[in-house]
Amino acid sequence: MKATLATEMQLLSDLASSIAMSLNLKETLKHILVALDAHLGFQRGTIVLPNPGAATIRVEGAPGPGARPKNQCSDNFGARIIGQVLQTGEPIVVSDTSGEPRFFHKSKVRDIERSKKVVAFCVPIRLEGRTVGALSVDHQAARGKSVDPTLRLLNVVATLVAQAIKLNNVAELEQASLRAENAQLRQEIRTRFAVDNTVGRSPAMQQVFRGMRQAAAGSTAVLIRGECGTGRNFVAHAIHCGGVRADKPFIRVNCLTLPGTLLDSELFGHEKGAFAGAVERKLGWFERARGGTIFLDEIGDFPPSLQVKLLRVIQSQEFERVGGSETIKANVRVIAATHKNLEHQIAAGGALPDLLHNVNMFPLCLPPLRERREDILLLANHFLRRLLRGTGKPIAGISTSAIEALMCYHWPGNVRELENCMERAVLVCEEDMIRAEHLPPSLRMIDKDERHAQSSFPEIIANMERELIVNALRNCGGQQRRAAVELGITTRMLGYRIRKYGIQPRQI
Repeated sequence: MKATLATEMQLLSDLASSIAMSLNLKETLKHILVALDAHLGFQRGTIVLPNPGAATIRVEGAPGPGARPKNQCSDNFGARIIGQVLQTGEPIVVSDTSGEPRFFHKSKVRDIERSKKVVAFCVPIRLEGRTVGALSVDHQAARGKSVDPTLRLLNVVATLVAQAIKLNNVAELEQASLRAENAQLRQEIRTRFAVDNTVGRSPAMQQVFRGMRQAAAGSTAVLIRGECGTGRNFVAHAIHCGGVRADKPFIRVNCLTLPGTLLDSELFGHEKGAFAGAVERKLGWFERARGGTIFLDEIGDFPPSLQVKLLRVIQSQEFERVGGSETIKANVRVIAATHKNLEHQIAAGGALPDLLHNVNMFPLCLPPLRERREDILLLANHFLRRLLRGTGKPIAGISTSAIEALMCYHWPGNVRELENCMERAVLVCEEDMIRAEHLPPSLRMIDKDERHAQSSFPEIIANMERELIVNALRNCGGQQRRAAVELGITTRMLGYRIRKYGIQPRQI
């Protein structure tokens, strides 16, 4: 085939399009070889990319019409030519294969037009000064015609192949980086929401922790009951991260913030034209969860019109999109949460009894913070340590006055309110201790006499003892033996109290 300038330009345009349209390197190389055969009649095209430490990429183009049979070529001789090009980085041209007996099997007879000759080209593929591969093709040309224009064209094609390799390498590095970052973030999430890392030593919370471990081991629906701010989202996430679905998505849906029509579309998706504004098909959260967990927060506010549809998903694991008739399977675990009394809602006709029975397969009741006061100080110190990371502030602990304010407060916002209070205290504190004046005004409205009246004598003594121990450890650089001498007690007695009050000497 005679190569004209227009043909070569069309070839290069097609090659550039193939490289730009796909990041699948092997498919791109295949398209390049097909284009060489289609536009210029290059046959037996082969691209070899040695990859140290991994499998070598070898792509061969299908011979076009009129091409000689594949067994006419000595594969060993062709491999030696490619190997020489890879080693030297210089192109090799066999100007007439009819004079090279090693290109043909002894038992075969050549069937080529006598006015034509078959030229074998093998050019290096160079990237950033290194030879990373080789491109070899056979081409029928008129006798006496120079091979230099074809060699120059193949060098240009090899340069385009090098760019395709570079784009593929960049894409692979980015994907590897994203996979590593994703794995790291997943591990951080698992660590953060691990049941064993949950703070609380009260009997009520210990019972909750046991229930969380049991729920994580299965796939049944879970209903988390508790006031706002008690940690329902944390518990749901911990159950997900501790189970077999940990590598799948965790999707949180607040049923209170979305109206019924919009919630239906968001949960189950919709078809194109299902309603005004539905310009294309949309996948709902149940489809996007893909074997993961959906956390329905405030399920007590779930619209009655959707309760039957939700019940079907929980029971049969199937649903239809809004405006669609196709039944879709949904392998999804449902965890629900509410602060309302669902039994009263059922009695008033606001909820389906079957829905409660299905989401309430494994109930968990989170106690309010005012009913687990022994955890207040533990949580406060936990939030303090976490909030101090990266701030550089030399805050060593919480003073007795601040502890009294924390213990006397009734905490209507529960754990979430406590975390917000500690965040404010760290922000405004410019001293070495969190004091009462650093806490929000709502916690300082109770005067000192009233605090002592509301706190029991053992609580007051325990708070004072803990503050003395923290101060001694801080003065001694966290060394327990020296701190025990300063306090006038034995190291064993100090160790017992450190464990009792959850003090972390290394952090002090």
